[in-house]
Amino acid sequence: MIQLRVHQFGLTYEMALSPPVSTVIDAPGKLTSALVSQFDRFGLSLSDVTIEDGPVEDKGLSCEVEKLDASIVLRADRFEVRFLSIEETGDEAAVETVRGIWEMLLTSSPDMIPKSHSVLFEIDCEAMGGSYREILENFCRTHQNLPEGTETAVVYYLPQDGSQGFLDSSLVLNRSAEVDGGVLLAATLVFDGKVFGPDRAIQAGRNRLKDLLSKLEVKLLRD
Repeated sequence: MIQLRVHQFGLTYEMALSPPVSTVIDAPGKLTSALVSQFDRFGLSLSDVTIEDGPVEDKGLSCEVEKLDASIVLRADRFEVRFLSIEETGDEAAVETVRGIWEMLLTSSPDMIPKSHSVLFEIDCEAMGGSYREILENFCRTHQNLPEGTETAVVYYLPQDGSQGFLDSSLVLNRSAEVDGGVLLAATLVFDGKVFGPDRAIQAGRNRLKDLLSKLEVKLLRD
């Protein structure tokens, strides 16, 4: 069993929208007011919201919600919420945030449906009982013809499984930029929006991550 001690645990949730939210493009002020109303209890004000212009795919809104240690991005075809430390924010607050944005968007576009949910876990860990290279050699050995000291990383591309509502996903083991000699676990787990609602996606991501790490014989340790 490989043991990794967690130092930082981030989560990014993204919902792909169908059809795109025309109000982000045509009337950003409408969504700005709705966004502030939704999160004013966390100290968000109009001055905290940035209206971004440019090509259609880049137009939208963004803001930082300091009390949630989170950033929110709204685009015509998706919205994204990034929590820098989900361990501190908590899943319940994250789900409430996602639900609030979704309900806000439904008010402006009642016919909209979630196309997919993507849950990205970024977990910076200390490698216990070995170096980064020793840990990764359990999954992939560096080719003998490469220079001495060469290290590797691992990417697993996970296929769709319609019976469970899983879409194409991935799991990466790489060097951590936050922990000296540490391991970054980055799992992008994508779910069918017709099968999972926004209230269930984060927990579904947690469950799938736990299952994948169990299969890889990786255990996360927390202080």
